[in-house]
Amino acid sequence: MDLLLPGRFRDPVTASGYFRTVFEQVAAGERPATVSITPSTRHVGVTRRDTFRPGFESAVKAANDDGYPVLVRSSGGGATAADAGTFGFSIIRPAQEEVGRGIGERYDEAAALVLGAFSRVGLRDAEVGEVRDEFCPGDHSIRVGGWEGGMKLCGIAQRVTRRATSVGGIVLVEGEEELARVLAKFYGALGLPFRPESVGSARRAGNGAPVEDFLEAFAAEAEARYGAERVPLDDETLALARQNGAAHLA
Repeated sequence: MDLLLPGRFRDPVTASGYFRTVFEQVAAGERPATVSITPSTRHVGVTRRDTFRPGFESAVKAANDDGYPVLVRSSGGGATAADAGTFGFSIIRPAQEEVGRGIGERYDEAAALVLGAFSRVGLRDAEVGEVRDEFCPGDHSIRVGGWEGGMKLCGIAQRVTRRATSVGGIVLVEGEEELARVLAKFYGALGLPFRPESVGSARRAGNGAPVEDFLEAFAAEAEARYGAERVPLDDETLALARQNGAAHLA
């Protein structure tokens, strides 16, 4: 299994295109199963379903006015926000390796990776479970605190096609106040429930480790779990990422 750690991209369009490109490479058999761990660029991520909701244009304008471009992703869930204090991860496999595995197993796998990595940096109070009125609601969120008043540190979503699958999410390390403010405007424009206090972070949970330490913890966890080997991002993949990302700007 490959382990890709490309570093922070200069713009969110390339970052979005990077994930799509790697997914298609795995699906086409051009790259083996891959774990990708990538520092975020500032953006709001939405699903195709979100684009059909009443108020979507107003939500996009509100995000853009705050300097957050809106990108349409292929996985499920709801709207998310990311910035320098967050990072994304994904586990991508060709379909032939997924025979006999279901949606629940992939969610459990991703959650276990998150909790294992969190433990490496001393964040041991996290657990799997939904938080009331959270962004991108899901029962495989990673939270601190219970359902009623807890906060979300990571959301997990999947993409499944006939040729490949991916499961992963966005991890919040710091900067949660800004993200909560942006998401409150976005969910408000869509008329969807949202509780700003549900937006958590490792920092808010009492862990002061920087984003770089969390990135390394996730990489070490992937190496330990899968025997993943670090590989560099090649120029061809980067060029394709720039090309593919532009088509998904809302």
